[in-house]
Amino acid sequence: MKAVRMMCKGIAVVCLGFLSMQVTAQQQTSAKIAVMASPAEDSIMLRWAPANTDYWQKANAQGYMVKRYTILRDGKMLPQPEEKLLTAQPLKPLALPQWEKVVNADERWGAIAAQALYGKDFSINGTGAAGNNVMALYQKSTEQENRYSFALFAADQSWLVAKASALAFVDKDTRRNEKYLYRIFISGIKGDTGYVYTGAADKRPLPAPRDLRAEKTTKAVMLSWDKVLFGNLYNAFVLERSDDNGKTFQAVTKEPIVNTEKAENKDPQQRMFYIDTMPKAGEPKEYRVRGITPFGQVGAASDTIHTTVMEEMNAHPSITAIAFGLKGVVIKWMMPPSPVKLKGFDIERAAGLKKKYARINTQLLSAEDSVFLDQQPLRSNYYRVRAYTADGRSTVSFAQFFQQLDSVPPAAPDSLSGLISDSGIVSLKWKANTEEDIYGYRVFRANGPDEEFVQVTRAPVRTNAFTDTITVKTLTKYIYYKLVALDGHFNPSDFSVVLKLKRPDVIPPVPPVFTDAHTDQQSVFLQWQPSTSEDVVMHKVMRAADTTWQEIAAFKTADSILQYIDTTARRGVKYNYAIAAIDDSGLKSISKTLSLQRLDMGSLEGEKTLKAAIDRDNKHIQLKWKRAEGTTRIWVYRSAEGGPMRLFKTLDGNVQEFIDTDLLVNTIYRYKVKLQRQSDGASLFTEEITVNY
Repeated sequence: MKAVRMMCKGIAVVCLGFLSMQVTAQQQTSAKIAVMASPAEDSIMLRWAPANTDYWQKANAQGYMVKRYTILRDGKMLPQPEEKLLTAQPLKPLALPQWEKVVNADERWGAIAAQALYGKDFSINGTGAAGNNVMALYQKSTEQENRYSFALFAADQSWLVAKASALAFVDKDTRRNEKYLYRIFISGIKGDTGYVYTGAADKRPLPAPRDLRAEKTTKAVMLSWDKVLFGNLYNAFVLERSDDNGKTFQAVTKEPIVNTEKAENKDPQQRMFYIDTMPKAGEPKEYRVRGITPFGQVGAASDTIHTTVMEEMNAHPSITAIAFGLKGVVIKWMMPPSPVKLKGFDIERAAGLKKKYARINTQLLSAEDSVFLDQQPLRSNYYRVRAYTADGRSTVSFAQFFQQLDSVPPAAPDSLSGLISDSGIVSLKWKANTEEDIYGYRVFRANGPDEEFVQVTRAPVRTNAFTDTITVKTLTKYIYYKLVALDGHFNPSDFSVVLKLKRPDVIPPVPPVFTDAHTDQQSVFLQWQPSTSEDVVMHKVMRAADTTWQEIAAFKTADSILQYIDTTARRGVKYNYAIAAIDDSGLKSISKTLSLQRLDMGSLEGEKTLKAAIDRDNKHIQLKWKRAEGTTRIWVYRSAEGGPMRLFKTLDGNVQEFIDTDLLVNTIYRYKVKLQRQSDGASLFTEEITVNY
């Protein structure tokens, strides 16, 4: 058991194999058994796997049945499929004593399968859970899952083990001109069925794996190949190496290379990888790879690939001195001894530690060189030496900094411009300075041109653009920016020209206020107090007869017009009026609404008599009038104690009386009733009546 446990530990990260991966997909459907077939001219090999631990245990106890249906013969579908039971007795795993021969023939996979089926325990990590009932139950459940998973995995790796585990069958009674539907099910259980449809005509030669690649290193060769293209065909691979220029090939590993990726991985790897650590440096090698199916069949070999393991390169160049010379900067370096053959050196330079390095020698320096003169150094220089090997590799020294004396600042930045979004995001840009040693820029901001500018960049900006954030909900209309440039020695330039930017206007203006309004028979008069906001450019008179507002007049703020007479109002129609203030950003505010109606002294023919009766017991005044023909709307007007007549009640046109209960004792009331025909706007006012209540 210990030996088996050690083998299981070695493959514990494996995804459970090829057919078991198909089981994972089957679990999402109603099928309980996954089945695949490999047809030949005189036989058909079948492989299957139950969908979960429960079905695996039931199948081991009750066995599998294989039934065949002949569907096609000579390319024609049979009127009635020919049914044949291929297993006289249910297929069950071999008894424990019979597994000895299997283990002798395939020790690794046979031992794992036998232990999974008959072992007393199957704990991969070898730890117990004594004294802990919950952990014991958990490990028992986990153990059954491990038995099931490793049994299926072992069967995937060995056709012999698959047959011994009752997970494989060969139908030798087949015809080349027929196609069959195979049904695999557990004996005595309904519905647990797997199907596969195949025949000799489906036989195809096994393809060669594609895209074999080799990446040589100093101690090994990393090989990889495409595993997705034939992922539904091969579950393992044999990697072969030739040490005699392709005359003979030997397997690199004792066991096939299997897929070590978890089955539930939603983003699977596209390639298989293997690192061969056996080749000696400098010796040419050839590699090729073959695929192995779950039926134990080995496919065609891939194209060969040639490679050579390189000598390990531990030596690196190092700069020993940098100094001013008569004609420039002198760089000296040394290269420690190494078994790797050198081809030469390059001297590389950058203006900053994180800037791009460029070669400054015109041609490759020889392997014997150790001194170089930079005749055109920058103000600030980062130097490094790169060594090249004869086999194309390179190694580089650590960079060393060297600078010339510099007290000249860069020019002041030019062409500063910017935009402010409605949310307060300020986007600044300017023309980049052209000095070679330019390092960055500092940005300053103020709310007024004469105020102190505050730096808003914590660190110098390395590009010719900057994004700032300001508040826009403020009465300060403008924001001001300027900037300076810095060179590699942090010498500052003069300030740029100050940039003035207008803040976005997101605050609507103060609304206007009506100061007077009255009506007569010819028009409606309106007067207002304008908005007090400084940025208002226009006032508009708005009118609505229903819910739709329309502009009837507009006045520029500079015109100082604060009143309007509406002569287009129709008699008898009640309008809502409002004054809108619009600022220079298009924001708008609207005054409170007034409801007004052009006076109509009446043109409707009818009786103008209005009668009133006081009922002090019930505390009300009853008004009565005669309805004019065509009346559709009635308005009752009332005045109390000499006040103005105001609309008191609106009634339907068929009403001929009204009872006023909203009364105060010892009060003189005046009443008048207006009758209107809405079809043409004609109206009639009754006579005015006075009542002392």
